Amino acid sequence: MKQEQRGQRVNGSVSEATEEKVAPFRTYLFFALVGSSILFLSMVLMFIIWYTHHATNDQFQLPKTFIVSTLTLLFSSYSLSLVHHYFKQDDARKLLIALSCTLLLGGLFTVMQIVSWRSLYQHGWVPGDDASIAFLYIITGLHFMHVGGGLIYLFYLTLKAFDIWNDPVRSLLYFSNHYEAARLSLFSIYWHFIDGLWLFLFLTFLFTL
Repeated sequence: MKQEQRGQRVNGSVSEATEEKVAPFRTYLFFALVGSSILFLSMVLMFIIWYTHHATNDQFQLPKTFIVSTLTLLFSSYSLSLVHHYFKQDDARKLLIALSCTLLLGGLFTVMQIVSWRSLYQHGWVPGDDASIAFLYIITGLHFMHVGGGLIYLFYLTLKAFDIWNDPVRSLLYFSNHYEAARLSLFSIYWHFIDGLWLFLFLTFLFTL
């Protein structure tokens, strides 16, 4: 009985220490996401207002690669949703696979974005000719930067998962670390946010332009 109480006190103190360590990062992430939301909503609103008051070329069509990039980002969000489940199961191999798949799909998204911009440019849709096209480049470019930042951190998380793979001791320490779980959780929130954000932007351009 005393050992159970002592264990509960230890686990409680560890959880409290972890929460104190993670709390500032939760706050930073919250304000970062709020700031990004305000930025993108403002730019989308300006785009819609400008577009409704100015004529544009009716022959414009979004590159089909935008559809492919949207699907890849949605799939990446799904693969990342499995990470928390595998972490709770202490399954290092599946955790590494899920993170690697997310990284691969995120990288494919960035390639598809570059291909899309190249397609626009080759068809003569350049920012200087039409303000609505300029909005398209700027807004998608800002989102591209958000994805790029997420991929850099995701690469670090994947390397860390690879480092503990097939190492029972380091794996045990990794999966018993509440801070690692919180780190994966915070990144998941960020990645799902930029995923949902892109879906919103894609649908806005699809039904507006």
